[in-house]
Amino acid sequence: MSNPGANTASKGSGAAAAGEVYAGACFLAAAGSAVLCDRLTAVLLPLTTLLFYVVCRYARRYLQGDPGQARFTAWLCVTGSCVCGLILAQNLLLLALAWSATSLGLNQLLEFYRERPGALLAARKKFLISRLGDASLVGALASTWRSFHTWDFRQILAAADQLRAAGPEHLPTSVSAVCVLLTVAALLKSAQFPFHSWLPDTMETPTPVSALMHAGIINAGGILVIKLSPLISLSHGAMLILTLFGAFTALFASVIMWTQTSVKRCLAFSTVGQMGFMMLECGLGAFHLALLHLVAHSFYKAHAFLSSGSVVSARPRPQSNPLSATAVLAGLCWSGAITLAASTVFGTSLTDQPLLSGVFALALAQMLWTVWSPGTGVWLMVFGLLPGAFFATAYFSLERAASFIVRPVGWNHTGISLIVFAVFSLALAAQVQLTQLSRTRFGTRLYVHARNGFYFNTLANQLTLAIWPQEKTQ
Repeated sequence: MSNPGANTASKGSGAAAAGEVYAGACFLAAAGSAVLCDRLTAVLLPLTTLLFYVVCRYARRYLQGDPGQARFTAWLCVTGSCVCGLILAQNLLLLALAWSATSLGLNQLLEFYRERPGALLAARKKFLISRLGDASLVGALASTWRSFHTWDFRQILAAADQLRAAGPEHLPTSVSAVCVLLTVAALLKSAQFPFHSWLPDTMETPTPVSALMHAGIINAGGILVIKLSPLISLSHGAMLILTLFGAFTALFASVIMWTQTSVKRCLAFSTVGQMGFMMLECGLGAFHLALLHLVAHSFYKAHAFLSSGSVVSARPRPQSNPLSATAVLAGLCWSGAITLAASTVFGTSLTDQPLLSGVFALALAQMLWTVWSPGTGVWLMVFGLLPGAFFATAYFSLERAASFIVRPVGWNHTGISLIVFAVFSLALAAQVQLTQLSRTRFGTRLYVHARNGFYFNTLANQLTLAIWPQEKTQ
């Protein structure tokens, strides 16, 4: 007598194997056809298909024996194919279709465990927010046709270059509307504040979905902005929206991330913050750095989610001691010197992107502070400066290479850059002194509110239930 469970598992394993073979074929096709695409596609398509291949291999073991494995693998392949279609799209209409299809496929994966109320609520919240993004993209489609009479990217970008040469005073209002609508669609797709709460709440979905979502699908907003960067950069309003929303989301999500105890939820808020920083880079005109950030974040977040189970057996790290004033001062001085030296060697002007260069110097300073926290002996100085010089060299060399793929655009709003840099500096100082801050009365209250996401998740859940009530289970 046959075993139905064994037959189901065999079918699921076969579907998973088929998905793995399909992903491998996609990767080989991407590697072979990349020369026929533009430079951006040649970078993004192999990256996406490689990540999809790894996720399929992981999902084959992760869901082995699950009755819904075949259904899961089918929707996983559909969603991954739509992401590849989004990257390959050479006109805005095809991109919008792949954009919506990716969202609908992801929604099926998020509802894989429909018997879980939390998973169902998060999927419905994501569905409603995605429809707002689709509405913005449809509006951009209509405005684009009215302005350029085409949806082809090459013709649109060629017209954008002509408008740039004519000057900002000659920019038509309809083109500005296109830029703003595309920006809004990208912000909604990238889980930017205040439409971010769906991403941390989708943790009840299987881990392969989280890896694909955080490493690939969430990047769709950044891909849209980078693809159409010559057009979006024409509108100062669109660039300002990207800068302000991106900077606030990055800081907001970082504060919440420090207070989370769940590994996957902490990674989710980390993704929200990283997407915010990517939007900030785009808003500052550093589209090449946004591409570099997108690639690095994809690899890191896929590895982080697929290895999140190993954290259970990891040893807890001892709490670090407070940093001395000497280490802080030395870290600031040396990080500034290393950043200046590396930028000079690679011919990068710090005046073009002062905010991003300053943020890199702060990140480098934090690394040096951590290394020098026990003291500033000779060996500790050498041990800190050598990795610092290596990271600065790697950063500016990769930045130089990325500028040949995506063209950066200058930024003239010095006042906004200084304000954002000051806020980032305060956030970094608070993170360094987190131990002392948590002992204060203000720090304790801030921790409670941040631990609950400043209650935006609760408000979003209530609004979702009001629009789309859940069925009562017997």
